[in-house]
Amino acid sequence: MGRFRFFVTFFLIVFGVFALSAAEENAPKKAKSKPKTNVESTYSFAEELLEIPIKPFVANKLTEQELLNSTPQLLKLYEAAVNAEGQKNAVQNARAIVKAWNDVAKITDKNPFLQTANTRLAEWKTCTDLLKAHQDSLDKIKTLISSTLLTDEQKTNIVMQHLSEFGLSFGTQEVIDLVNKTAIQSSEAFKAKVKETKQKRCEHNSGKDCFECGRDFVTVEYEKLMLFNESCNLKYQPGCDEVNKIKAAKDAEKAKLAAEEKRKAEEFAKRSFALQDEPINVIKPFVLGMINEQDILTADPKVLKMFEDTVNKEKQPNVVATPGAMIIAWEEITKITEKNPFQQIAAARLAEWRTCLEKLEKYEAKIAELNKVETDNSLPANYKAAYAVNYLNDFGVSFGTTDVVKATVYLEFNEVLATKIKDTRKQRCDLKSAGDCHTYGLKHSANEEEKAAYLKKACELGRKQACPGNQQQNIAEAPVENAQPQVAEQPKKSEKKPAEEDKFKEELNKAGRKKRIAIATSTLVTGTVLAVLGGVSLYGMSKAKKDRDTYYDWYYYSVTQEEMDYYRQKTLDKDKERKTFRTLGGVGIGIGAALIATGITFYCIEFEGEKEVKKKYNVSFGANPANRTLQFALNW
Repeated sequence: MGRFRFFVTFFLIVFGVFALSAAEENAPKKAKSKPKTNVESTYSFAEELLEIPIKPFVANKLTEQELLNSTPQLLKLYEAAVNAEGQKNAVQNARAIVKAWNDVAKITDKNPFLQTANTRLAEWKTCTDLLKAHQDSLDKIKTLISSTLLTDEQKTNIVMQHLSEFGLSFGTQEVIDLVNKTAIQSSEAFKAKVKETKQKRCEHNSGKDCFECGRDFVTVEYEKLMLFNESCNLKYQPGCDEVNKIKAAKDAEKAKLAAEEKRKAEEFAKRSFALQDEPINVIKPFVLGMINEQDILTADPKVLKMFEDTVNKEKQPNVVATPGAMIIAWEEITKITEKNPFQQIAAARLAEWRTCLEKLEKYEAKIAELNKVETDNSLPANYKAAYAVNYLNDFGVSFGTTDVVKATVYLEFNEVLATKIKDTRKQRCDLKSAGDCHTYGLKHSANEEEKAAYLKKACELGRKQACPGNQQQNIAEAPVENAQPQVAEQPKKSEKKPAEEDKFKEELNKAGRKKRIAIATSTLVTGTVLAVLGGVSLYGMSKAKKDRDTYYDWYYYSVTQEEMDYYRQKTLDKDKERKTFRTLGGVGIGIGAALIATGITFYCIEFEGEKEVKKKYNVSFGANPANRTLQFALNW
């Protein structure tokens, strides 16, 4: 019994020793497993990291022999390290990558990845040292900015020292968040340091910092746009949004300015000068002599069309009165530089029209002064006459005498002014002014022979009122008012018709005459309209035929299959159109002619009832103009 107890006691002691040993062995293992969370913990950053001392990993291509010599455990560890390098936010998991490469580097026997692992391990340790130093600096700032032992200036210097050391790599946002609502935030030195740091980061391709530099630190619009563009190019969306906003505002401003320029151009083109007489020598007529065939052939079709339209505008009557339209037209041609052989001609003509505009503006201003002087009752008549003479000396030959005559209509007769008006009209007549030749012949001729000569010249220059036929007509029409027979017969037209005539008309209408005339009129009008439409259709047929022949020629000379198909279809369409117009034209003219003939027949043939009424009133159907009954019927 004693021995049994001894063995039990010994067994319990041994078991307790083993249990304590196992507890001691297990305790360190638990302690070793704790730091795993610290090793694999990640970093977080407020901004994009720049200039971090870690190069992108490039895996070496493994040979078949290296793979065969490697153990499965080594391959698995190497693969884990490579995958950790390939993560999107690898720097944030720097500790995990260090552990992965460390696991690979621990295996020294038959390890083809050993050199790569040691190299990457050294680089990543340098990176983690930088990350740790940055985090330590931030922790230090957190503590110091709340300290009451440091001045605001000392705190600002500490923050600025942090930005100098870590700002390029880690940015400024974390520091800005820490100093928010403190005196450091409003410090000019701190603001300048933040600006400097952001500018450096922008230069190192940080889109966010380029955007914030443009938004917060630049006032010149052009520089703002450059920074926003740079930010957008670096794929920072707020920068793109600002660029689009600025461009939209500029486009809107350009459109507004363009609309305003267009409005001004339209007003300029429509501006018209009131010219009482035809202007002479204000601008030389345009001559096409300098244009050769080669210029026309080599010119761009659009330029050629612009040139032709502008030349045709010059030929319009009274074009001198609206010089702005010609200035704009010639100016548009001068702006085209390619395939434009008319550029020099347009520039020369543009200068001439601008000179013309200056002359017209001076003339307009002078006329306003003339009217003001002539209506001023405080000025003596001699002064007014002298002013009018001076006006004629400067502008009379170019712009005529009508303005002076109208302005001085109430002015007392002045011989000097009258002589100047006469001389000016003669000068203008010699310069082929038809109106002045006519006026000079009527008002200033010394005798009938001179008058006839000036009127003849005016007629030859296109003044119809001065031609002999118009003069004789005016003379013949003058005594018409004294023709006694017409005056004597006038009252007879207003006398009341006899009762017998009214009765005759009433019975004739009841017999169907009014209805017959109405049918004949409507039939004749309808036939005329259809015949005209038929004629228009035949004209359309002729035009369609010409177009068909033209398209057929283009089809014949086509180079590509696409051109042949296009012009063949155009030819068929125009031929179909020609046939349609031909059918409509034939039908319209045929039916129209038939209706016109029917209308005429209804006008000529009377109903039996009408004939009976005429017999009753003894109205003859002959053509004897002496028969009063026939006159009675026809007058009605």
